[in-house]
Amino acid sequence: MTQRIPLLLVLAALLAPVSAHAQAEGFLSVCGNRAASVAEVARTCRLALETGALDPEQELAAAINLGGALLELDQPGLARDAYDRALALKPASALALAGRAEARAALGETGLAAVDWNRAVDLAPNDAALRAARGAFRLRAGNPGGALADFEAAQARNPDDMALTFNRALALAELGRDAEAEAGLSRVIAADPGDTGAWLNRARLRAARDPLAALADYDRAVALAGDWSQPLVERGALNDALGRKDAANADFRRAWELGHRSEAL
Repeated sequence: MTQRIPLLLVLAALLAPVSAHAQAEGFLSVCGNRAASVAEVARTCRLALETGALDPEQELAAAINLGGALLELDQPGLARDAYDRALALKPASALALAGRAEARAALGETGLAAVDWNRAVDLAPNDAALRAARGAFRLRAGNPGGALADFEAAQARNPDDMALTFNRALALAELGRDAEAEAGLSRVIAADPGDTGAWLNRARLRAARDPLAALADYDRAVALAGDWSQPLVERGALNDALGRKDAANADFRRAWELGHRSEAL
């Protein structure tokens, strides 16, 4: 469970000061508006592209924004098509390559996604956001060493970014560097005591070494989780391992009521 570092909209008022293509410009003004809804961004970017009245720079930005909006709308196939259009215009666009990498990853095309991510970072090696996003991809793809390198490169430029601290801790945990991972999660908790994921992941790290401390962390995660059942399931499993059957059954029962279904229950 990485903390998402999204690819943001990039169109920034790429409108000619005087143009006969008023309709296209109207669509672009929404396509590049960060305050607009994702659905409205997708709609207006698509309409702007369909006018055929954009210059190459505008078309590139609109295609990238369309891809980003479609990713947010969970339409990775269409997002990939939008990024393909952007890359046909500018094959060396790091943003378009990163976006297509995200789309390909969502489609299960992990190898192709890795190629796109590597090309994107090679084109913009000092872009901390791209390094962070590739790190999240690498962590999900089972490459914690590569993920750690990316998170540390990004954090060198943004030392107080708690999403990077969290994700770096997850990579460290995957590499068996538990003490460093726990320290990172503790730093996240100190900065934001309401971060459910940080409490949950620190509990996981502590469970074998210090189960009572882990239970305390699970208690905080459960209190913060609302209707998310995972912390209950894990706290129940630890309670069960400690012989606290009544507490375990209460956790499992509540997780079931929240809709959790697994063989563990």
